[in-house]
Amino acid sequence: MLPFQLITRHADLLAFCEQARQAPYLALDTEFVRTRTYYARLGLLQVRAADQLVLIDPTSGVDLEPFWQLLKDPNVHVVIHAGGEDYEILAQNMGQIPTHIFDTQIALAFAGHGEAMGYAAMVKHYNDVELDKSQSRTDWLQRPLSAEQLDYAAADVFYLHDIYPRLRAELSDEKIALVEAESAEQVIRRAQPVPPQWLYLFFGNAWQCNQQQLAVLRELMAWRLERAKKSDIPLGFVAKDHTLLELARRMPQNLGQLRGIIDLSPVTIRYAGESLLTAIRAGQAADSLPAPLERLTDMRGYKPVFNAIKQAVAALAKELGVEPGLIASRRQINDVIHWAWQVPEAAKSDLSLPDLYRSWRGAKLRASLEAILQRDR
Repeated sequence: MLPFQLITRHADLLAFCEQARQAPYLALDTEFVRTRTYYARLGLLQVRAADQLVLIDPTSGVDLEPFWQLLKDPNVHVVIHAGGEDYEILAQNMGQIPTHIFDTQIALAFAGHGEAMGYAAMVKHYNDVELDKSQSRTDWLQRPLSAEQLDYAAADVFYLHDIYPRLRAELSDEKIALVEAESAEQVIRRAQPVPPQWLYLFFGNAWQCNQQQLAVLRELMAWRLERAKKSDIPLGFVAKDHTLLELARRMPQNLGQLRGIIDLSPVTIRYAGESLLTAIRAGQAADSLPAPLERLTDMRGYKPVFNAIKQAVAALAKELGVEPGLIASRRQINDVIHWAWQVPEAAKSDLSLPDLYRSWRGAKLRASLEAILQRDR
């Protein structure tokens, strides 16, 4: 058993937060449940500051505000591993996400240990310890949690805290700056969702729709998001992507026609059928239709542009001494081509820039990529 304190009382949380402010950094992880809801349910917070490791139980009714204030303090440095979903749960509960974060999965990639090393693999590499994974599918909202579950949760920050300085020591000052910039960038991405009216631009098969169908798809995607949030259910419980596409292409006009749509939930038809039909009619009555979209790989000039960007990425990777995949994935390259060739100017002012135009990537790549995109189109 790892040494930890289970916090369920306000006084204990206050005392921990006071002491944690004096620590050089915090190791942080969260446990949550998000199987049948749109919003994740926070089940446990694991924190280690110096020699003090605590498990904070949000289901106990303890007021978490002192802890949120601790994380908001710009002088408190937070270490996390693969924090993507953790950032969402923090934003949901804090109202913001701390940007002074060091993500060890990103640091491992810059140190040459692979682009997506998991936590257990990291612990095995640095501590030669095999973590017990048997509790990975725990319902973190159930109470009481077993000793095995609590020990599993404690391990998520116990080793992280000790590995951080060793991992940081492997990196040059330049790479530490890049890790910190990329960690902050991932936080910012999570805090900048796509506005509902532009979701259709990033729908994988939108190119299969004509302009009228795109107008309907635009309304349907905004409708689905609103419905999921209002009812606190996953997007797929409202309607799956292929169902939205069929709705946009067939444009049913009544409840009877809705029942003919493959995989559209009877529950959705019963409780939201009329609002769904209203969204379809709004798309049909749109004053202006969206510009047509093409499948990116079918667009004229796509292949030479993709290859030219890939070469620019490879050159930067060589300069930085990292793997090209850490600079840009295939999706990130496609995102910047899509942005340049298909995202309307009216949308660009509402949307975040693609990854290759932002932060440290943008500083090193944007000018050359814009030149490629203009030259070869």
